[in-house]
Amino acid sequence: MNRLILAATLILGASASANAGAKTPEQAVKALVSFKAPKAWRVVSYANAGDADPVLRFESGSDAILIRAFGAPGSDYPAPADFVDGSAYGSGSTVVAGRKLDVRRKRFPIEAADPHRPSPGQAILGTEEFCVLPLSGGRFAVLAYRRASPLPDPERKGAKAWAAFLKSVKPKK
Repeated sequence: MNRLILAATLILGASASANAGAKTPEQAVKALVSFKAPKAWRVVSYANAGDADPVLRFESGSDAILIRAFGAPGSDYPAPADFVDGSAYGSGSTVVAGRKLDVRRKRFPIEAADPHRPSPGQAILGTEEFCVLPLSGGRFAVLAYRRASPLPDPERKGAKAWAAFLKSVKPKK
């Protein structure tokens, strides 16, 4: 019995020390880019692809600003061309950290149509605007602004926060 307790203690201790050096998704994103977060927006962070693709998301009402980092070993998107597909269309350009970047737009479903209705209507769609920022070591960040509402924002609060955010973004060396 004592050997079992000792073995369990050693395994738990080894696991804790292995995770001690692990970065949270927020720390992983901040290690790649510096930025000024929108004031009073809620922060959410998570990772996809077995932690290879960290995401940092700022939310306020129907608006969200995201930084998604890709290109690490095991990433769902090893290169920018893998991320940018035919569902997005060009909508101009912007300058981020002194670089002119293409801006692309796409629509995404906010709410699906009710499949139980005799004639289901169309899904309600929101919009996402994004640009791809190359980083060192083959990594890249997708900077995005999402509006999860079919209604426009007459005060353009989200769009203004997005513009200010883009001006603050800088890749880290």
